Amino acid sequence: MHPAWMYALKSAQRLSRAVRVEWEDGLSAQFTYVWLRDNSQRRPSLLHLDLNAKPQEVDYSDGKLSVVWPPFLPSSYSSRFLRDHSCVKPAQNISCPSTKKVLTVPWRIQSRPSFEDNSHMATIEWGERATEHGTVWPHFEKVPSIVTVETLTPNGKVHLVDAVTALTTMAQTHPDLFSFLSSNPIEYEHGFFKASHNVAAIQDNKVISAVFNNELRSSEITVNCLDLLYRSLKTFNRICCEMMHTIYLNPGDLLVVDNSQTFVGAPAQILIPFDES
Repeated sequence: MHPAWMYALKSAQRLSRAVRVEWEDGLSAQFTYVWLRDNSQRRPSLLHLDLNAKPQEVDYSDGKLSVVWPPFLPSSYSSRFLRDHSCVKPAQNISCPSTKKVLTVPWRIQSRPSFEDNSHMATIEWGERATEHGTVWPHFEKVPSIVTVETLTPNGKVHLVDAVTALTTMAQTHPDLFSFLSSNPIEYEHGFFKASHNVAAIQDNKVISAVFNNELRSSEITVNCLDLLYRSLKTFNRICCEMMHTIYLNPGDLLVVDNSQTFVGAPAQILIPFDES
């Protein structure tokens, strides 16, 4: 156990691209602005994450660092949270051989079966908030292999990205960024579950599967060069957005998605049941 005074902040100094904080016990650490913005109370999408983000205000008290981002968006970071993230903790990839190309196509639409399918691992719902495209439930060591999507209302909109093709394109157009991204596992966390996966599984110099979800990405600092990580993530997300397909589902339609090949998401809408197998 560490005494509470050890986690009290002694100072916070603004630098050109980071905040340097020091605790009462003498330990100090630097936190880049882009990492702080990425781990604010509501994580921005990669599309809107500014790699050159700079706060309007920085202040501190014994227990927290307070930051105001443009335009007037306040965020706070507890001293304990910063202390827990004051060093790099490399992630270890967890191999998921069962998630290697379950379907022959990334996704397909079929009629909903007349019988009740009780083999689903779980059911979740999309609602008022937009869901950023990504792998479903990457915080499990064994990522669900198949995802099915249904809609309760006509013209339910779903976003789909052929992630294998997107990664292959990135390897061709930005080989250095792809190499960095594919060789550094990304950690995911939700509730009591935590797991790390490589973005790309590569076999015979070909991308065969993908795992990524920005919304469930852990706040852990797992690489030494955060600027390179965020540049890689932004580039990959831009390619995904350029390749995104938008489809419309009606009641009775069943979208079947290979979770190892495809990123799935949706704009804000009214309740779409969402199953994992």
